[in-house]
Amino acid sequence: METAMAYEVQKGRTPRDVSAENLGFDIRSVNEEKQEIRYIEVKARAGIGPVALTQNEWFKAQRFKNAYYLYAVMNAAKGPQLYMVKNPAENLEPEERVEVVRYAVPSEQIKAKGEKTA
Repeated sequence: METAMAYEVQKGRTPRDVSAENLGFDIRSVNEEKQEIRYIEVKARAGIGPVALTQNEWFKAQRFKNAYYLYAVMNAAKGPQLYMVKNPAENLEPEERVEVVRYAVPSEQIKAKGEKTA
């Protein structure tokens, strides 16, 4: 995040960290002069490797198109290198992966541990 925020400031934009708001992007960066907004998703890797976008992030990339950017920070641990991809929904071809974790509780346990009503 620090690398991305610093880059935005260096380019004359005003970035704001909105990552805690679960909006589908981490930074909203405004260029007052051009009246432009960038919606930036930041992904960092200690070395070099793939990054994963959530469904929410991908949907926002599709919605905001050219205003959405993926900032991938490679080698973040030793020598950060920032790669920017404008409109990743149209410019990248991700591999869709289904990686959902669920917890299955057997009915026997529910019956044994649960309180039966009526």
